[in-house]
Amino acid sequence: MVFPTANPTKCYWIENAESPLRNFRSSDELPAETDVAIIGSGYAGASTAYWIHKYTEKASKQPQVTLLEARDICGGATGRNGGQLRPHAYSRYPAWSKRFGPDGAMGLIAHEMAHLSAFRDLADAEGIAEEVCLKFGETFDAAMTDEAWTRLKGAFQAMQKDHGDENDIVKACRLIEDAREAEEFSQMKGALAAVVHPTGQIWAYKFVHALLRIVLQKGNLNLQANTPVTGVSERDADGWVTVKTERGTIRARTVVHTTNRWAAHLLPEFNKLILPMRGTVAAIKAPPGFIKHTGAQHWDNTVNNYHLQLPPPYNTIMIGGARQLLVHRPKECMLNDEDDQEIAGVAEFFKSWPASDVTDWPGLSLAELSNKVDRSGCWTGIETSSADSFPFVGPVPARNGHYIAAGFAGHGMPRILLSAAHITPLVLESLNVEYSQPLLAASFPPLPQPFQVTAERVERLQNTNIAAIAESYKQSCEESAKKPFCNTERAILKL
Repeated sequence: MVFPTANPTKCYWIENAESPLRNFRSSDELPAETDVAIIGSGYAGASTAYWIHKYTEKASKQPQVTLLEARDICGGATGRNGGQLRPHAYSRYPAWSKRFGPDGAMGLIAHEMAHLSAFRDLADAEGIAEEVCLKFGETFDAAMTDEAWTRLKGAFQAMQKDHGDENDIVKACRLIEDAREAEEFSQMKGALAAVVHPTGQIWAYKFVHALLRIVLQKGNLNLQANTPVTGVSERDADGWVTVKTERGTIRARTVVHTTNRWAAHLLPEFNKLILPMRGTVAAIKAPPGFIKHTGAQHWDNTVNNYHLQLPPPYNTIMIGGARQLLVHRPKECMLNDEDDQEIAGVAEFFKSWPASDVTDWPGLSLAELSNKVDRSGCWTGIETSSADSFPFVGPVPARNGHYIAAGFAGHGMPRILLSAAHITPLVLESLNVEYSQPLLAASFPPLPQPFQVTAERVERLQNTNIAAIAESYKQSCEESAKKPFCNTERAILKL
């Protein structure tokens, strides 16, 4: 049985939020019974709790929900991410079209793009947009090499060819093919060209805590930090699932597994389906409003950086990736759960990034990390690699009363909110609870077929060769590691 590490690296997002819910427990003792037990307090768990509240707020009776978290509230991947609310507006189109056809690919993209309006509407309805630093605008994929531009432009043109210039998503994207214009827009030195499309950015940790605060105020949520779940039973003849924790046992009518990488510790059939991938992000001090657009730099299919800047009073640049450095050490990332360890050399790499890569950077050669507490300016987190590249959302096959939303492969922000809205009616129907669709969810597109959990999909993926996946990742890193952009002084720092 695999649990999250006990003492993860300190993180800018978490330390600077100073949330009163960080170690919150609604009660000293666990409730004996609950209608819904949600395991995992990140984005998926909080969204599920929120949608249960919204779907039943007009009902005569609301279900009781207990949310259990092994560590601090939202202390895992959600609380450590890069802050991007950035759909795959075009870049995955060729791969998805090949697997699911042009309409299937566009359906996947449309589901992600719908998260932009969904976040705007939710934040406006709850009055939390400023609190969670929610912003919308344009983002760029800057091609730093001809190889990258061939791939990025080709992806857009494939979508354009299949769906035409009048398609709303196609119209939302645009190419910048002039190098000078691309560098000026992106603020990235040496950008050759760029693809631009709509995006958002958000302080995900604050967003999760805001959702939980809203639901707690309604009185139907019991929130329990630092309460690892050690086992779950099948639903018994009386309709109860026994949830065992290190602090006692709860009986639940339904259980929702929202533990992402850690789902397999309670659902072993997902052991080969959801694999760990360690990533790293840093916070860099910057002048107010210095970075104009969120974006990513691309050198090849493996090597990239991505970044954004927080609004005042924070002003911090959040940057992730460091792939020029990490391709030299694939074991530091793939199948790695060590979010209690920093990756040697990464902090120095990120500190050198602004002067090396950003136009008109006013600072010294090494930027200053933004630390609220000791060593909180650069951290690691555990995202996932899915066996078939898509998350698992819906009822768990052969486990009556169990549901899952996990395996979001480091791209959960434009996928989870609507995925949780899909699960919620299924959970409520299993409880025979009265509910109605909230106005906020009225225009949501259906859950993409590749996200859906089926017995056939779970069974087929039991044949996943984890060693082969790790070897393929290693080979792709080794190929990139030979290229000039991965052999600069910065990229081989502290090897």
